[in-house]
Amino acid sequence: MSEYDAMRDAERLVREATARAQESVPPRGYDVPREASSPFPDLSSLNALLDLARQGLPPDLQRQLQQALRELLIALRAVLDYSIDRLEPPTPESTPVEDIPIS
Repeated sequence: MSEYDAMRDAERLVREATARAQESVPPRGYDVPREASSPFPDLSSLNALLDLARQGLPPDLQRQLQQALRELLIALRAVLDYSIDRLEPPTPESTPVEDIPIS
């Protein structure tokens, strides 16, 4: 095998390896393919776990759990509202307007 043949084979191997690597890398380099079934897979599994736990509890404990979850969601909403209010720019104060008579 001549040096030319060896170099040509090496270049071919590099091109093939580069093509395989580019096929295996996500488009933006950090994207990971996700399932299209749910935009929040972690929340749906948590919801399924809570439903399963709720079904195994007596009715009195089910009501207590429901009330506790409701209070948690209300507190979360209050925290989000507070955070959103802090992110919004302050409203500019109105400047006093003076009427100037034209004669």
